[in-house]
Amino acid sequence: MKLINILLGCLGLMAMQQQAAAQTISNLDQVMTEMKKVQAFYKGHPLSFAVKYTYANEHVPGKALDSLQGKIEMSGAGYRCWLDSTETIHNDRYNIILFKEDKLMYLTKPAAGMTGTDPLQLLRTTLERTGVKSCGISGEGHNRTVQVVFSEGMPYRQMEMTIDTLSGRLLSMQYIIKTALLMEVPDNEEAARQGYEKYAVVKASFSQYRPLPADPSRFDEHTFFSKEGTVLKTTEAYKEYKLIVGSPNL
Repeated sequence: MKLINILLGCLGLMAMQQQAAAQTISNLDQVMTEMKKVQAFYKGHPLSFAVKYTYANEHVPGKALDSLQGKIEMSGAGYRCWLDSTETIHNDRYNIILFKEDKLMYLTKPAAGMTGTDPLQLLRTTLERTGVKSCGISGEGHNRTVQVVFSEGMPYRQMEMTIDTLSGRLLSMQYIIKTALLMEVPDNEEAARQGYEKYAVVKASFSQYRPLPADPSRFDEHTFFSKEGTVLKTTEAYKEYKLIVGSPNL
């Protein structure tokens, strides 16, 4: 079983985008207002924080069957994420993934069309075109939860985001998603034999927020590889890694 990376939160919904006509969704404006507050907080505050992913069956959400823990650093367009034996580095020029156990460095370009694009507008367009049944906001104390419920037949059944309204920090994200999308080999019958239900609850919890000191090298690709003409080569610190290029004309 593997856990999907929900590091970028709602932007993962873009993978489900359909070529359907946009629909009117009640409470969408309220949801987007809350998302804008969260976006403004993260844009204005370079941060490091801990993350924990847990996986459970839909009907037994309190019993974790799998988990991953790690750390995330974010500043402007850059982020760096450590999860188990995998490290991901992103800037506006490259995505770098280090598979430490296998000594592999996987290199790609950032997603086409993302540079200079407002991710919240992409999110709104996606929600309007991907079979959303309803969305809304609930609150208790200074915590507020944004909930999106998807129509029957969609890969996702439900998404929730819990926000601390005093600080603007994201506290957790939770998805109910088809288990087959999380399996190394999607096989519903095999999943059932192993005790997995059709739908899974994947939750990401965020904690230990701290200011991130300025460091220009933190997200700099030159820490990991160099480029001379069209030739890419790992740096001395990563000389044991095999470099794999995943994008053409990199």
